Amino acid sequence: MRSIFITLGAFIPHFLLSEAKANCPLYGPLLPRPTNLLQDPAIKGVAAILDDVFLKYIDNDTSTGSERFSYAVEVFTGSEDKPLWSRYWTAPTLKEFNSSGVTKVDTNTVFRIGSVTKIFTVLTFLATVGDGVWNDPITKYLPEIEEIASKASDSPIFTPDWESITVGSLASQMSGLIRDYALLGELSYQLNLTDLNRMGFPPLPNGSFPPCGTFPTCDREQLYAGLGKLPPSFPPFTTPVYSDIGFVLLSYVAERITGKDFNSLVTDAVLTPLNLSRTFVETPDDSFGIIPGTRRSTTWGYSLDQESATGNMYTSTGDLSSLGRAILRSTLLKPAMTRRWLKPTSFSSDPMAAVGMPWGIRRINLGKNQTYQFVHTFNKIGSLGSYSCLFALIPELDIGFAVLAAGVLPAGIANAIAESLSDTYIPTLSYVARAQANATFAGDYGNPTLLYNTTTTDNNNTTPLNSSLTITIDPTAPGLGVTNWFSNGTDMALLAVALTANISAEYFPQLKPSVRLYPTGLEEKVLSNGGKRVAFKAVFEDLSPPDSSSGSGGSFVTDCATWVGVTAVVYGSRPLDLFVFEFGPDGRVVAVVNEGLRVRLEKKKKPVMPVV
Repeated sequence: MRSIFITLGAFIPHFLLSEAKANCPLYGPLLPRPTNLLQDPAIKGVAAILDDVFLKYIDNDTSTGSERFSYAVEVFTGSEDKPLWSRYWTAPTLKEFNSSGVTKVDTNTVFRIGSVTKIFTVLTFLATVGDGVWNDPITKYLPEIEEIASKASDSPIFTPDWESITVGSLASQMSGLIRDYALLGELSYQLNLTDLNRMGFPPLPNGSFPPCGTFPTCDREQLYAGLGKLPPSFPPFTTPVYSDIGFVLLSYVAERITGKDFNSLVTDAVLTPLNLSRTFVETPDDSFGIIPGTRRSTTWGYSLDQESATGNMYTSTGDLSSLGRAILRSTLLKPAMTRRWLKPTSFSSDPMAAVGMPWGIRRINLGKNQTYQFVHTFNKIGSLGSYSCLFALIPELDIGFAVLAAGVLPAGIANAIAESLSDTYIPTLSYVARAQANATFAGDYGNPTLLYNTTTTDNNNTTPLNSSLTITIDPTAPGLGVTNWFSNGTDMALLAVALTANISAEYFPQLKPSVRLYPTGLEEKVLSNGGKRVAFKAVFEDLSPPDSSSGSGGSFVTDCATWVGVTAVVYGSRPLDLFVFEFGPDGRVVAVVNEGLRVRLEKKKKPVMPVV
């Protein structure tokens, strides 16, 4: 299938490259997450473009094979209850199959999701047990594994280090356990033994092959017996290694701690609270789903049984979008737990990729001239039989994608669709975030007021404070820019950078100070007037060109480590880098306070226009 690339020239300006030293933002959102997206002209514009592109390059393009597969796609955000964009395609040949499922795909159509089940498994665990047991060995909760460990040989090559395998390692693909037992990968359940011998695999004595696998699947006793025969791939916490069996054991741990079976746990902890009426652990009624063939040939009716927690579930794009919103909103978890969950747990061989629980994580550059500016996709891909699924979240932009497909699928169809969505929405939302930040924060701030009584040796001094600043939104620089920042006549940008970097006065003329503000996620309501206060953290940087002989980083240093300098300057127990914006009840910014200086600056009405 041809790749899909959408040009957004009508909505996103082309910016000139800058040769200045790049700002190093703090990890996380570069600007407040955009809101009211359904009403935004740029979002409406790209939705129309996507409709045209999908119609031309997928639905009506016979080279894609679209007459033989169906799909459902939704783009969602945590700030809206409805999708930003959706599209549903029903294969014209679906009616030719002997199918007992739906005849037209929509938001409620149920698909199999394969390994995307693991998202539900981890969320269920977090919602019922929490992450406080991540570092506990699994032998603490699974006596069957403890018995296996006690009887195992001393060979580290052929026996997993069960005592070192933790609960968290199961969720993060760091257990070192092999991929599966019998269900997937076992050739004796996929090919005739005679053919295998002819291929070069030697005949084996009786008892060498698993007694269960694909048909029939293993019961729990057989599964534990099989685990006792499997060698590890690596010692625990060596390298991420994909392991379906890890999520099976994770579900067993949850069952042991809670006293409930996995199906009940998922239903009670996730499906019912989120009203996911089109999501199922076991095969639902055929009338709910798309079945492009027979129940057996498509695997619609196939159950993974004991391995349900790793890939057995079914859902619709509507429910998958609701799940994504719930994760972005921390509906089921405390926000701190969600933030821990949406973090990497291991590097991978790709420097732009990492591994999470159970996320595959990609770092996406925002632009060639926007060094150190990234967003991250937390995604999971699943496939089983005639079905494929991709689920992705981009927390920095508060957005996600749900892609489901069924039928005779082109290789990588779900991923190709998701790539076209990310190519479209990441730059668009970055542009919208800048536009909204400009409308909200940009402007001149003055009319200073001291927040606290001060003592002075000159009680007759009534000279007004000469304090002010300007907030700007630059076309490519990250965060909110602070310029013309004066505190009682002192150039605070220069002083803040010098104090943070411990630079003496003789080098001041060489400095190129930069002050930029980044969202902290900390805010509070002001009950007295219905407004709120929102905190930003400043990064004080010197953007003067570095000594050419120093190079760009090295084995032990980096050119981008501003996290080390956070709260480096404190005055009277208040950080100089803490800026708090005051919002009125109408949602408009009325003032900003630098907590270190204890000065409140009122926002003037006329905004500063962005440089584009």
